[in-house]
Amino acid sequence: MFASRLSHEDFLRDYWQKKPYLFRRAFPDIVSPLSANELAGLACSEGIHSRLIFESAEYSPEGRAWSVRNGPFDENDFAHLPEAGWSLLVSDIEKHVPDARTLIDAFRFIPDWRIDDLMISYAPRGASVGAHIDAYDVFLLQLEGTRRWHISENFDAQCLTNTDMRVLAHFAAEQSWDLTPGDMLYLPPNVAHHGIAQNECMTASIGFRAPDLRSLISDFGEFLARQLPEAARYSDPDLETQNHPAEISTHTIHKLKSLLRDCINTDDNTVRRWLGEYASDTRSSASFYENDTIFNDYESLVRQLERTAGIEHNPMSRFLFSGGDRDAMLFVDGNSYQCSVEFAETVCRHNLIQCNALLASVKDEHDETVLFELYNKHYLLIEQ
Repeated sequence: MFASRLSHEDFLRDYWQKKPYLFRRAFPDIVSPLSANELAGLACSEGIHSRLIFESAEYSPEGRAWSVRNGPFDENDFAHLPEAGWSLLVSDIEKHVPDARTLIDAFRFIPDWRIDDLMISYAPRGASVGAHIDAYDVFLLQLEGTRRWHISENFDAQCLTNTDMRVLAHFAAEQSWDLTPGDMLYLPPNVAHHGIAQNECMTASIGFRAPDLRSLISDFGEFLARQLPEAARYSDPDLETQNHPAEISTHTIHKLKSLLRDCINTDDNTVRRWLGEYASDTRSSASFYENDTIFNDYESLVRQLERTAGIEHNPMSRFLFSGGDRDAMLFVDGNSYQCSVEFAETVCRHNLIQCNALLASVKDEHDETVLFELYNKHYLLIEQ
């Protein structure tokens, strides 16, 4: 939760995907989950998505404005940075810094499947990443220092050329605010914004997924194709002679249309399974966290859990579910599991799950099988 004069319902009704909103003192006692030095250290690690952005050709190793260098970096990279004109951005902080996950929890009044990641940026005085627009919703939370935000809802969309970033060429601010630690600015998609560090500052960006329709349709098509038997092929036992051999006949077109209609299944269960697998897939092959012990049978796992206070989500994993009155589908990292609603709700409610509550939610052998697999695949980790 964060402090606001608006209820969640009022915010969603009046502002979400509609217009910007400034939350003053949203997190009045905010403490950054990591320091600037720790952020730089994280950017030096393999498997971390990090970027250094250089504003001008003077500061850029590539000799052009608004250039980007991708990590991992090393200490020498940071030792030779100029005093100004650059920013460090590190994504997926919640996967690598446990204390950062509590920030994500404050936004769970928005469905989990829409939450993308927590990015933290560091900037010296005067630095920015340029005026730009995002195609998704974002909450910009000030962690340390002061950043001045300029926004515009009516803007020229032309961007600078010969740059690594899409920076607006003719940005003119309509509103401006200085954000200090604990302040937060919400921006719906396609609002131009430009944040300039007034001193050394760190800013958290909580972004929300907004899949484009091309990607959704493409992924759904691939999902449907995977459900078809390999032996399924086009056939035309009713083939007849035609006037021109190169013609694709109207009869053939109608036949293909009918075939496609039969293959495109949009019933609730099909769409539920596709969306759950699509939205839970983190597209990450790296596993930074594993259980120390793998059990050969469910009973051994139960004995361990009975001696353990809590079990937690692997920070690299995403848990979602969809269900009816009794049965549910649980989705973890692009995989789907049939289980009871109570088990799915318990597993997904919190990142840290009390083991006695988890075991009590197991209703049948399907739940037992799912719990056993979630543990042995390291989706659920014994609390350290």
